[in-house]
Amino acid sequence: MKPFALEVKNLSVRLGNNLVLDNLNFEIEEGSITAIIGPNGSGKSTLLKAIIGLIPFQGEILIYGKPNFEQRKILGYVPQSYEIDKFLPMTVKEFLEFNLTKETFPKKEHLNHHLKEMDIVQFENKQLKDLSGGQLQRVLFCRALVNDPKILLLDEPTSGIDLVGQREFYEIIHFLNTHHRLTILMVTHEITIVHHFANHVLCLNKKLICNGPVNLLFKEEILKELYGREIFVYPFNKPPIQK
Repeated sequence: MKPFALEVKNLSVRLGNNLVLDNLNFEIEEGSITAIIGPNGSGKSTLLKAIIGLIPFQGEILIYGKPNFEQRKILGYVPQSYEIDKFLPMTVKEFLEFNLTKETFPKKEHLNHHLKEMDIVQFENKQLKDLSGGQLQRVLFCRALVNDPKILLLDEPTSGIDLVGQREFYEIIHFLNTHHRLTILMVTHEITIVHHFANHVLCLNKKLICNGPVNLLFKEEILKELYGREIFVYPFNKPPIQK
């Protein structure tokens, strides 16, 4: 059995008087790709932020057996959205260099390697504010990778990107998992294609509804509990034929 990259024990998060996450317990194996699925407001983004240490929580989060706040250097994070200051004169390369740690900053070839991997060398001197949505997302991927993380956290990375761009990002995710041996946790709403890129799924709606192999997601009783109504995902489960 592979070691656990991530262990979450009795995790709860309150924002004000609102209980956002309720007593979550799960483990993530090293080298896996995990899809985090659930309706809007179910706590998916909150879970990623708790793992990174951006918000307070109750319980325990261990990364390779150590508390998460001790392991931030081995985490990469791509947020759901990133606001660019339209008046900030910063190029792509300057933005990426700004995010390098003191260990990786001297390695200029290191940054160039990731620019090539993300196919954004041609944008390195372009202003951030002039990038398209897909180009900016590639830059954010690159930023998450420049310090050589072991775990990559993605919050709806294909949101607002066309179908061609989405396919390219799933190919990138597969490449990073297989070639860099990255453990990947990805929040997504695209349940019809989860089976193409993930081998593990967390079904989340404030509490953990399911945790295991992807085929769990396509069980009618799981989908109904997760979304509060019947959900049909063709061709895995189909609505009854009306006579």
